[in-house]
Amino acid sequence: MQDHHEPTEQQKDQAALWHAKRAGGSLSAADEVAFDAWLNSDRGNRLAFDQMRVLWAQVEEPARRVSNVRPKIGMLGILSSIRSRRALGGLVGTAAIACGIFLVNPDIATNMYADIVTDKATVTDIDLPDGSIVRLAANSALATDFSSGHREVELLRGQAFFDVVHRNGDPFRVHTGDVSVRVVGTRFNVDYLSGNTVVAVQEGAVRVSSQADIDGVLLGPGQQVAVGLSSLIVTDAGNLEPVLSWMQGRLSVRNVRVDDLVTRLDNLADGRVVAFGSIATRKISGSFPTTDIAGSVETIAAAVGGTVVRTSPWLTVIY
Repeated sequence: MQDHHEPTEQQKDQAALWHAKRAGGSLSAADEVAFDAWLNSDRGNRLAFDQMRVLWAQVEEPARRVSNVRPKIGMLGILSSIRSRRALGGLVGTAAIACGIFLVNPDIATNMYADIVTDKATVTDIDLPDGSIVRLAANSALATDFSSGHREVELLRGQAFFDVVHRNGDPFRVHTGDVSVRVVGTRFNVDYLSGNTVVAVQEGAVRVSSQADIDGVLLGPGQQVAVGLSSLIVTDAGNLEPVLSWMQGRLSVRNVRVDDLVTRLDNLADGRVVAFGSIATRKISGSFPTTDIAGSVETIAAAVGGTVVRTSPWLTVIY
């Protein structure tokens, strides 16, 4: 019996399997008996199962919030009160389904605003109307505006390497969220994978600004800037090969949090990949193939002493 020790890894794995079966409604009467026997046979089993319930509650909370939304009742709602419960049930069901789709593929909303969207396995070269070239990483989304002499693009998601042609001094601008990159002719990389923007310059010069710093900073070859909530942090990247490794199908990082790395891999996975618990805050360095997300996830877990649980083709958890 375990009175005060943490559950073993085997107990955690068993708890994950039991929880997946119960959540999926696949337990038979005999399975229920076996589950109760397992749960009560060891305090560590019960603790592991309680931890797993908390873990999955965190995953399922967004869907629960959407499904609990209630529409406002106007005059038409009052006049049709006889049908209101049925209609409300339909709306809640629709909201739950929509949230479920979003959880499996959170990129749907972003893709609606994009002019160019790449698949999850291919790096794609795009010829822009002004003669510039952009290389888009897998599962990236780009909106463009080249009307009336404009040269404006917005990286909605992902990574992009721009080779911008000089055109009579007309600026070429790249936007990500609240960040703006202004260039005339240069080669540079923009990373907008995890909600933060990192710009690295290979040739030429670019000016990067944000709402928090309107004047921004001027970057030259070998320099990069990470845009935070209130500051622009400039560093000398030196060798840009790790920054540009995504073009060769790898994701190279140095001393980053596991949850940040997992967020980047999640962008390329067919299903969702998430990290929870103390594992999420640990730091990791390495180069991980983006063509084998499952293998990369296993490597990360092994490096930080974590456990990988796959409850379906659509959700993988490291904890």
